[in-house]
Amino acid sequence: MESVKNPHQAQDHFVLPESNQPLKEPTIKLTSEQVDFFRTNGFLSIDHLIDENEVTYIRDQYDKWFAAKLGREHGNFFDLLSEDTDDREAVAPQLLWPSIYGKTMTGFDLYSTQMYANAYEICKSLLGEATEFKGDHAILKPPSANSLPTPWHQDEAYWDPTLSYESVGVWVALQPVSVENGCMQFIPGSHRAGDVLPHHTQNNNPRIHGLEVDTPSEYTKEIVACPLPSGGATFHHCRTLHYTGANASAEPRRAYTLQFQCNTTKREQPRLNTWNETKTTDRERRAKESGWNLRAP
Repeated sequence: MESVKNPHQAQDHFVLPESNQPLKEPTIKLTSEQVDFFRTNGFLSIDHLIDENEVTYIRDQYDKWFAAKLGREHGNFFDLLSEDTDDREAVAPQLLWPSIYGKTMTGFDLYSTQMYANAYEICKSLLGEATEFKGDHAILKPPSANSLPTPWHQDEAYWDPTLSYESVGVWVALQPVSVENGCMQFIPGSHRAGDVLPHHTQNNNPRIHGLEVDTPSEYTKEIVACPLPSGGATFHHCRTLHYTGANASAEPRRAYTLQFQCNTTKREQPRLNTWNETKTTDRERRAKESGWNLRAP
């Protein structure tokens, strides 16, 4: 795809869906015990969100997206944990909006997957019937001696500081995940500890997009790791502290994530957001130059 410059918005050149409703019926419903566990702990692990046939289909699409570095010119393909320069191998490449890019490149239809139908149904059980889909992204950790952990953080720390969110992130494993290759890890109950905690950019470097909570040792006394089989998923609240380790295995670690929200409200006063305000990343530069302004979530 060619770069698109202002004043035309880059995303206007893609066909956005008229409806985000799933095209399949869900095959999973949560029990009351699972809902209670999520509300108490801020996360939930499910071993079998989708079957292996759908895992294989999504993984094949996924590898094509990353090989082509889809969305790089729009700031939507970038390395979370480095300065993201073209002359450097990415340690944690990510693609925002694979549902948009995949539709254009390979005909991938997120809304017709069982993954989407089941994730939507579960998030409605956790957040309420007014739940809406707000975005997706794909996260790759290649096998490498240079692989890095994704630091302890809260998702809401990345988002609009004038809003308060009730949101759930869905993290789907496209192969078995373990502590060795970077499964999700959580701090139980950290979503109930108050507002968004202070964060800083990785290594306090404003050219790196990834965030880390300040003084993580204050919060990480109780850690729950969630290894999963292929096709399993975790669900976590946007203020639940979470982390994934480096990929120390010999295979890529692929995850597809979806974000759902309900009852977003305007804050009386914006929360602290200095860690985003001081960023000067190449990713943001590419987004501005291309005119891309669609944010996830």
